[in-house]
Amino acid sequence: MEPKLEHDPKVEQTANPNRQFDQLDGGSPKINVVTGMLLGALVGGLLALLSSSNREQTKQSLSNAKSSVGGIVNEVKQDPAGKASQVIEQVKSASSKIQEVSTDVQNVYEKVVGEVDTVKQDVNQIVETAQEAKSDLQDIGEKVVEAKDTALGQETPSNDSSANHEKTQSPPTT
Repeated sequence: MEPKLEHDPKVEQTANPNRQFDQLDGGSPKINVVTGMLLGALVGGLLALLSSSNREQTKQSLSNAKSSVGGIVNEVKQDPAGKASQVIEQVKSASSKIQEVSTDVQNVYEKVVGEVDTVKQDVNQIVETAQEAKSDLQDIGEKVVEAKDTALGQETPSNDSSANHEKTQSPPTT
């Protein structure tokens, strides 16, 4: 005889078969997805720092970033209006270059579309020419067969059928 458990998983699974992944509220605090992701990132970062080469690269990157940000802050402190106008000029310059690129892209697109139309027309002409050539070659083939039959003294199939037709229609003469 088995002892009766307070939370027997087999009994609970039988009672609620579709709730197999629900967690029982055991009074423990729930961790949401964002917190879990942050904890995972923190643990991963700490594990990466166990390597001495990774630690050195991280230190170097942080010191470079710190000095770069410090230099920018000092420049802005010394001449805030000049820095603002410099940023505005850079944005205007970038904007004009983006406009030029946009115009170039539009021109290339229109040229490609025009070329595609030309290629489609050329393909249609090629197909028509090929069909005409096929028809001409069939006619030539028929004429060659007729010429061969004539040269050998044989009647052509069209002549045979009409001759056979005439022979069956007319009564035999004695």
